[in-house]
Amino acid sequence: MNILIDDISKRISAGAAYSRDAHASDGLAIHVLDTVGAWIAGRATREGQHLSRLRNSEREAAAPLTSSTLDTLALRVATARLSEVDDVHMPSCTTPGAVVVMTALSLATDLQQRPDAALFIDALHAGYEVMTRLGEAVSGPEILHKGIWPTYLLAPVTAAAVTAKLLNLDWERTAHALAIALSTASGRPGGSVSGGVVGSVGTSARWLLAGLAAKAGCFAALSAAQDFNGDRNLLNGEWPGRSHGIQLSQAPLLSFFADRPAVLGTSIKPYCAAKHAIAAIDGFQTLLRQGIPLDALTKVVVRVPPAHASMIGHRDVSLSRLARITSCGYNLALAAFRPDDLLDIERADAVTAAAVMEFVQKVEVVADAALAHLCPQHYPATLDLFVNDTVIASIAVSNAFGDPDKPFDLVSARNKFRRLVRGIITDSQAERIEQCCLDLDNPTAGRELARMMTAIDVTLISRAVPDMCLDEEHGTGTVPAA
Repeated sequence: MNILIDDISKRISAGAAYSRDAHASDGLAIHVLDTVGAWIAGRATREGQHLSRLRNSEREAAAPLTSSTLDTLALRVATARLSEVDDVHMPSCTTPGAVVVMTALSLATDLQQRPDAALFIDALHAGYEVMTRLGEAVSGPEILHKGIWPTYLLAPVTAAAVTAKLLNLDWERTAHALAIALSTASGRPGGSVSGGVVGSVGTSARWLLAGLAAKAGCFAALSAAQDFNGDRNLLNGEWPGRSHGIQLSQAPLLSFFADRPAVLGTSIKPYCAAKHAIAAIDGFQTLLRQGIPLDALTKVVVRVPPAHASMIGHRDVSLSRLARITSCGYNLALAAFRPDDLLDIERADAVTAAAVMEFVQKVEVVADAALAHLCPQHYPATLDLFVNDTVIASIAVSNAFGDPDKPFDLVSARNKFRRLVRGIITDSQAERIEQCCLDLDNPTAGRELARMMTAIDVTLISRAVPDMCLDEEHGTGTVPAA
């Protein structure tokens, strides 16, 4: 019998044949830059500051998190993920960069045997492969709507793969690392998987759970390196069938490292919006550039696959930050009147300008079963713009800007990065981070990036916002009563 974990581990241990390919290297560099930008922007938000206070250096013995490498990793993964501008792999409905890149960078300077550049790059590729291939194998887009968050489910095994490669473990130790990590996987954050836990005062633990899951995966690999063993037969029956009630398709796992690099099949998000709404935003911006008269529009009909409509079709953006990120109508209104705000990841309060709120009410999201066949390789949308009963413009988008068939180039990646970090770090810091990300073959690039992230973290601690409880229901901060 073919033991799937062993097969995957042998491929991780051997490394990717494409890891030295120039196209794959350029794509990986852009995704690393994009993820670091997401972390910096997320770290500066109120929610990012709230997360950082879990690590209290003055009362470290009693703090939920410490300054240890594993706790730093957990916070970085959580912070990059909360940004909602990190990359996303559509066929698996996972967000690999936040887990893969933050795990690798967090470990880069602290392992006893520091990885060389080739090993660092191999570890990044291994992480992207594990999350996306396994995400397809468990039908990530389908299980999302059953209460299982694919990224949370696969964060442990992904972080374990990255860590095992950085440790340069042989295939058998790598197999035990993956097995131990799979045993820790939950996948169920509670509440609405796409919308988080809302409706009560406080901050949802959604992002923290993802970070802690990655920490568990790193711990699994470090334990396997010390000769702790897991059940290497998990993927052949126990997981995820009996443990999660999910059918596992073996076909995606057999293409591990064999097809196009997984990182090149992963989309970069040009806006802080649900990926399911980005085709609509991209199409709407295309029509705006053609000179569509905004003032004359009376209705915008957006057609999306039925599974997407319920997620992005709402208009109540007062509910939470995630509501403002997922609402298609709200993000189309920003594209029309406040386009720079599409990359504002704070989204602390809804824009209440009359023009914006009036436009939100003009947007109707319709479930269109005819588009379902394009999923999950694409997250399509069609738009019809009306003046009274007349359609004055239409557009259909299956490949949005940032998708694998319309990828970010270096200029686009830098522009997004500079917008995300604007006002948070200096221009010289931004330039040096760009240089390191685009020169991953340099043996010191990964370690220098990690050191710069630590320095940024320290700087932002000194700039911390006043201690407050984040009201997730209303998306605002409230200073607690004395």
